[in-house]
Amino acid sequence: MSLDRFEQRRRHDRRRRWLRRALLVLVPVLVVALAWTVWFSSALAVRTVEVEGRTTLTEKQVLDRAQVPVGRPLARVDTVAIEERVSRISRVESVEVDRGWPHTIVVRVVERRPVVWTRVGGQVRAVDRYGIDYRTLAKPPKGLVEVSVDSFDARVRQQALEEAASVVERLRADAPDLYRAVQSVDADTKDSVTLDLTKGRTVTWGSRAKFAEKEKVLRALLRISARTYDVSAPEQPTTKK
Repeated sequence: MSLDRFEQRRRHDRRRRWLRRALLVLVPVLVVALAWTVWFSSALAVRTVEVEGRTTLTEKQVLDRAQVPVGRPLARVDTVAIEERVSRISRVESVEVDRGWPHTIVVRVVERRPVVWTRVGGQVRAVDRYGIDYRTLAKPPKGLVEVSVDSFDARVRQQALEEAASVVERLRADAPDLYRAVQSVDADTKDSVTLDLTKGRTVTWGSRAKFAEKEKVLRALLRISARTYDVSAPEQPTTKK
């Protein structure tokens, strides 16, 4: 190897060693700088909050409950805590909070949807598909039927409302003609849903189980002139004049 080539090789090796040392110093510095920027600086702080999915709630109602810490670094925002606070709004069925980099918190809510209604202490209350009466209404809503539950036990009452709401929702979706004949619903327990039909007729439906079989049997029974129809056990239906 010539002297020039040897010197060139030595300078190249020296540059490589210098570069490695520089990287060993710079990489940790860059990592620390990046971490500080993300976790502590205002460069990636919350500046805006977006609320999506609301229908009856106002944006202010959601924001007041969410209490998003505007100005805090986005990475340090506790999204779970925000979800827990918003979920306490009675009209909210579910909520999801995401970070929208670089400066936004997005709050997505799904509001409860009324399936039936009931009376609580003289008030008209909307009831969702889970049997939760979540909102006071000025008057009975058009297109929805009333469910009456006599039990004062909170758990029994909620289960009865949920079961009745499920039966009514299926009737509205799968048997609209039968749904239009329903005047009101009674449900003392989850297994004792009773439909009050037009012309003074009563149907003991039972639980939501075996909906298709009960619907088919009921259609056949309604051809018989009677006051009460029992399809709670669709294998052994009965009628009574």
